[in-house]
Amino acid sequence: MADITSIPAARVPVLEPGSTIMSREWYRFLFNQFGQTGSGTTDISISDLSLAPFSAAETEATVGTLRDEVQGLAMAPVAVPLPRRVGSFASTATQTLAAIDTATAVTFNTTILAAGVGLASSSQVSPGCAGTYLVAFDAQLDKTSAGDASAYIWLRKNGADLANTAKRCRVQGTDAEVGFSLVTTILLAQTDYIQVMWASPDINVTLDATAATAFSPAGPSALLSITQVDQ
Repeated sequence: MADITSIPAARVPVLEPGSTIMSREWYRFLFNQFGQTGSGTTDISISDLSLAPFSAAETEATVGTLRDEVQGLAMAPVAVPLPRRVGSFASTATQTLAAIDTATAVTFNTTILAAGVGLASSSQVSPGCAGTYLVAFDAQLDKTSAGDASAYIWLRKNGADLANTAKRCRVQGTDAEVGFSLVTTILLAQTDYIQVMWASPDINVTLDATAATAFSPAGPSALLSITQVDQ
């Protein structure tokens, strides 16, 4: 272990009283310095060890540099992004239409996940934060009568239809379930809300919920997921 003897106090004599022998304290200190400089194996000279104190100008320059470095550390806190908002809502009930060719809001009665996203009036989904959102809607359509019929599904924002979001699906005959999906990306303000709308020229078209079986869980009639994608 290296000798960590500190420099002797000013009251310690260099020589032992009444002799020409160096005092133990000063010997240990000088021996320690000898060891720290390589015990004679380095190129350090006596002139290298003869360092004069800084001048006033040098001291001021050093203090100024240190001051600038400290001020540089006083940076603004790093901005921590807020967690992305996400929500997922499902309907476990079969949904029907009250009239043909009439826009009807898809409703949801089950919250699967709601991290900052809210559901109001069973159909209005609001993220509560401005941003870009990926919206994915899935449904299972059926028909309770023979023959085929079309169903239309689209999105609304704040009660107004969103252009170019409608998709049409054709359902053929009784018990001929058809899967439907709609995926799009939209910009939403903090107070905006969205709805999924549907309609059909045949009142016998339904959004069909599937009961659980011995080998599979129940399936929702409708499933809506919304995820913030710009953070």
